[in-house]
Amino acid sequence: MTVSLPSRHPSLPLASLILLALSVAGPAAASPPRYIDLAERLEPGEPADDTAYQDLNRWLASEFTDACPDAFCAGAFDNYRPLRLNCVVDTRQDQIHACRFAVVASQSRVHPGNGAITTELSQWYCPVPLPPGLPVAAFLSAMTTLQPDSSGYLFNRLPGSSQSLFDVLRRCLP
Repeated sequence: MTVSLPSRHPSLPLASLILLALSVAGPAAASPPRYIDLAERLEPGEPADDTAYQDLNRWLASEFTDACPDAFCAGAFDNYRPLRLNCVVDTRQDQIHACRFAVVASQSRVHPGNGAITTELSQWYCPVPLPPGLPVAAFLSAMTTLQPDSSGYLFNRLPGSSQSLFDVLRRCLP
């Protein structure tokens, strides 16, 4: 079977060519991501390094360092460091999707015979229990306002809970 093609292709009008090119190129703007790190969520005009969330992380790191030796930093490791409270925002409703507090620790030893240093590392990602559908604004307000019965931000009750981050860390860290 032989198929014959016309020797001359009909030309398309210019408007049709433009529409064809636009449909092949895809949408002009991509839709925003559904989930983002809370550190990326900025209010209009708010600089990335000066947000309530960044302040909260600085306060939590300082309080962790103060509380660590007596509360949860004993055992196989002697050098605990908080990384940060990591939270994910569902951008559709501006709600907290999930949070966890990341901590690392190390233990270094010197071999007495040859002076070699060995270092053992460990890490923990402690899940933070939060109610579903918690608005970001409510979360930040609860976590960045010292509660009357609290001795620091690490000890504030988590929204919708009788627990604090301190309680979460005591259960999570060895």
